[in-house]
Amino acid sequence: MTIEEAFADRGYVVIRGVLDAGEVERARKVCADNLTGTGEAEMMTSDFLATPELAEIPLRERIVSVARRLLGEHPVLYPNCTARQNVYVPWHVDSTFVGPGHEYVWEPGFTHVQAGLYLQDNDPETGGAIDVIRGSHLMSFDGYGRTRPEYEVPARTLAASSLRETVDMRAGDVVMWHGRLMHASTVARREQERPKFGVFFSYGRNDLGDNHRFMSQFGHGKVRTVDGVSRVIPRLDEISRLRYPADFPAWFVSAADGAGVVVSTP
Repeated sequence: MTIEEAFADRGYVVIRGVLDAGEVERARKVCADNLTGTGEAEMMTSDFLATPELAEIPLRERIVSVARRLLGEHPVLYPNCTARQNVYVPWHVDSTFVGPGHEYVWEPGFTHVQAGLYLQDNDPETGGAIDVIRGSHLMSFDGYGRTRPEYEVPARTLAASSLRETVDMRAGDVVMWHGRLMHASTVARREQERPKFGVFFSYGRNDLGDNHRFMSQFGHGKVRTVDGVSRVIPRLDEISRLRYPADFPAWFVSAADGAGVVVSTP
């Protein structure tokens, strides 16, 4: 089965050994230095870009070549690049791809690739990466992708079915999944000895409509209201204000050009 066929059928593919053991340990140290003790669970895009050991990863040829096969000759890299420490999320599809206003994600040919590089093995007991519902990128809760589903029911049904997979990953592997794929952090059933780190980024097609609609979500979603209290989400606020190439390091702009990667900002 080709990469394209596997992605279309399962909704995800794994790229093995993008970082070697030494690179994994260096990346873990960088993440620990930036996140441990700060009270923050995820890195701002500006901090990510200021850390070459992390920022160069989305431009590596092994990753870009897969993005090119799935998305076209010049894949678009979005600036929602981050690293996270000990973040566990329940079953979900990212809010950008469900609910009113997001019907375009069901148009023929639409593809969006989320990517996660994990800096520890994915162990069924201690977690470390993600679980997925295989093929769920082909499912729509109302037939048109217009409703925002409640995930408690799928978590009890699909998540207990043979469609659930704990993705087989080792430290330094990258998993690339379709934006509509239902996924969750692999649950840690016992305490880990070391922090869990993941590096995340995403690509789209070189399509002005797709790019604008995706990037506009950061501006629309940067203010969130919980229990009647509204607050600005700093990382989303920053992303909504980034401009390419002015706010990106010169080396990154040069590397993106060399890799044939388009970078989209609002």
